[in-house]
Amino acid sequence: MFVSTFVMDVSGIFISTISTMFITDLSGSLFQPDYISSLSTSMSDLSGTSLMSTILGDLSGAPIKIPLSINDLLNSYEATLVKETADRSAVAIFTEPSVDSLKPALYKWAAAGFPSAHIINRISIVPPSVCIDGVTRNLTYYFEYLLGKPIAEWLQALDDVTDGMIFTFSHDGVGSISLHVSRV
Repeated sequence: MFVSTFVMDVSGIFISTISTMFITDLSGSLFQPDYISSLSTSMSDLSGTSLMSTILGDLSGAPIKIPLSINDLLNSYEATLVKETADRSAVAIFTEPSVDSLKPALYKWAAAGFPSAHIINRISIVPPSVCIDGVTRNLTYYFEYLLGKPIAEWLQALDDVTDGMIFTFSHDGVGSISLHVSRV
């Protein structure tokens, strides 16, 4: 006697394994089949597209949806990697402006009479629910993660290349970080 499991995708194409198990009878004797077999095939259909999740059938034949498959993880990881790469590039542009690129915003600040905490730049980034390193971060920690250093170091670097002004930042807690300038 043996028990086998057949897994099929939603189109009815055989995609997974045949397994043979050892079974004991009611007397406690171990029944050993002549062989143990295992057969695996790709988790893709004939067109080559990967399944987003795995569907199994229980003994009644009713499908059981597995809540998370390796394909779900791969797709989520790849999407998060693309997002983090784009966000990291945007943060680099936002945090490493040249003196020449700062001048137009600083001229507007001067023309407005040097108001305190004047916004000279803003970036919009929304942290993913989980970063590719498996850590969940709020907006400021995500910003620092992408920046590769504490926000205080970034602001100090701006202070170091200017005179008579100080830089600060603010955020809305969700997806917007603003760079401010004040007169010293």
